[in-house]
Amino acid sequence: MSDLISRQAAIDAVRHAWAKGLEPTQFLEELPSAQPEQRYTEEELRVFQHGISLSLLSKKSAQHWRYDEDTATEIKFLERLYEKVGADMRKGEGEKE
Repeated sequence: MSDLISRQAAIDAVRHAWAKGLEPTQFLEELPSAQPEQRYTEEELRVFQHGISLSLLSKKSAQHWRYDEDTATEIKFLERLYEKVGADMRKGEGEKE
C-alpha cells in the first residue's frame, strides 16, 4: 500500500487539527510522506541503460552499412530513452546526498 496522501486529505487533516485546537504543523508532521517511491533500483537502471546502449550500438552499426529511415527513427528514440534513464539515475544519486 502506498504511503502517499492526496492534497484533499492534507487539507482535511489541517481542518481536523484546527477543529480540535491542535497546531496543524505538528499534526502534519505525523502524516506520511508525499514523495513518490523510486520506481527502479539503481542497479536496474544501470542494466536498462546498458541494454539500451547495446541496442544503439547494433543499430548504428547497421545504419553505417545501409541507411534506413525506420532505423534512424529507432536510433533517435533509443538515444532519448538512454538520456531519460541517465537522468533518473542522476536524480537517484542526488537523493542520497
